[in-house]
This record gives sequence, C-alpha cells and structure tokens, in this order.
Amino acid sequence: MSRFLAVLALLLLPTLALAQATCSFSSTPGATFGAYDDSSAVATDTSTSLVVNCLRNGGPANISVTLQLGPSAGSGQIATRALRFGANSLNYNLYRDAARSLVWGQTAGVDTGAVAINGIPNNGAKTASFVIYGRIPALQNVPAGPYTDSVQITVSP
Repeated sequence: MSRFLAVLALLLLPTLALAQATCSFSSTPGATFGAYDDSSAVATDTSTSLVVNCLRNGGPANISVTLQLGPSAGSGQIATRALRFGANSLNYNLYRDAARSLVWGQTAGVDTGAVAINGIPNNGAKTASFVIYGRIPALQNVPAGPYTDSVQITVSP
C-alpha cells in the first residue's frame, strides 16, 4: 500500500478589469487530495473554491465571468491530467460538477464554467464562486511520493 500526498497548484490570474468594473479573484493556494491509497477501490476526491469579487463604478450592473482550466503541466492534456513525482505519474482530473462527470477545460461554450454576478450596485461590490472538483481514479499502482501538477486558470468577462 502506497500513501502519499498529492497536491495540485492552480495558477491564478489575480485581477480582471471589465468595462467600468474591476474583478479580483482569490482561492486557496491549490487543491490538496491528501493521502492516496493505491490499493483502495475508492477514488480520492477533493474540491476547492475560486471566489470572484466585482467592484462596479458605472457600467452594467450584471457581469458574466467565464472560467477556463488549461491542460495539466504533468500530461499536457485536459482529458487526462497527471500529477507527477519524478518519472511517475498519477492520473486525475478537474470537473465542473460534484458528480465529477463534466471535465473542466478551455473551450468556450463546451467545457468551461460561467457565473453571473447580477445586481452589482454602483460604487459597490458583489461576489460569486466557482467550485472546482477533483478526482484521482482508484487502483493506480504508483510509488509513494509527493505528486504535484499545475493548471493555468483563465477568467474572462
């Protein structure tokens, strides 16, 4: 039985300026899967939130923000992302839904997520959140170690 800590670093673009509105984004430093047991028949899941806060100074009161997650640095792919420990890899993915059936990617209108921030008062602010769900499939025979990966996050109005 191998036990190790898997960490995913999500690179974040810190602010997004919209017409007459400024949005800032915050998140935990990344998602942590915790210990993975390669003999367990149960997948290892995690989730993290990305909070967007928009400050309005004139302009529209309603803003739609889209979140794109790029390919894994470990695999170079979206369909199968990979956590790495040296030459070893551990497949995982990021999802838009709690059931972990909708892979999060970067093709607008296909596999991205969107959140509407409505009714932002003039000279005021409102927040909304994106939840990113992660899963490492069960029964991957890998040596113990600190597996990591990074994924670039892109936000746009």
